[in-house]
Amino acid sequence: MIKYSSKLLVAIMCFQAAALLYCVAAGALPAPEYKTRIIAHRGASAYAPENTMASFEKARELGADMIELDIHRTLDGHIVVIHDPDTDRTTGVVNKIRFMKLSDIRKLDAGSWMSEKFKDERIPTLYEVLKWAKDKIQVNIEIKSDGCEKKVVKMVEKLDMTDQVIVSSFHHEYLLKIKELNPEIHTGALVGDINSKADLDKIIEACRPDAVNPRYIAVTRTIVKAAHKRGLAVNVYTVDDPVTMKRLIKYGVDGIITNYPDVLDGILKKYAEKQQKKK
Repeated sequence: MIKYSSKLLVAIMCFQAAALLYCVAAGALPAPEYKTRIIAHRGASAYAPENTMASFEKARELGADMIELDIHRTLDGHIVVIHDPDTDRTTGVVNKIRFMKLSDIRKLDAGSWMSEKFKDERIPTLYEVLKWAKDKIQVNIEIKSDGCEKKVVKMVEKLDMTDQVIVSSFHHEYLLKIKELNPEIHTGALVGDINSKADLDKIIEACRPDAVNPRYIAVTRTIVKAAHKRGLAVNVYTVDDPVTMKRLIKYGVDGIITNYPDVLDGILKKYAEKQQKKK
């Protein structure tokens, strides 16, 4: 048996505690290349139709660590990737997802609204996206409507992607359900503004998330530090302005959700170069 001096033992324990705290604060997901995770909003939606395979593939090409997507449940119980509760804005067909079967949704063109270049781009199922993303890129699944929780958990478990996925929602009861079904799946509580430590404590009490995903406007260095002390990662939405990106990186946020993953990637690379020169 190896014997350690008391000072060395304390140092080892401190290191282990710090490592554990970092893992928790980072949402317990694999660390990104840089300290701040690049989260592509509905994919690289500035360059390709949102929530489509073209957008997700573009996000990966542009350096994103994670894609963010939205899900709804169809009439026949399938989980499809689309932001709105209806298909009007992105396909031109006026109908509600909850009243449509998957076979009908698959016929819709979800790309032409942006450009003829993306004609016949389809609304994918969550399973299709997860299968494509496995071992390629992390996935932030935002649940938009009820009845999705069990199927999301089953998909994540079937594909063995627990360490590659975080489930988020403004409906915090959905996140509680996810944790009940599988406590190892990471969750992120979407919120408006967080103005105080008390706001953070209320969120923790409500749904016990691994991360908070607030609107970027009210985020301060103090709020970020307070969240980290409580074991919460901070992923802010939706930031496309480089000046704001730089401010939030300095505050120590764990992730920035953006329509321009390439812009954020470029800023992070410059920060990394500066840090390297200082060494």
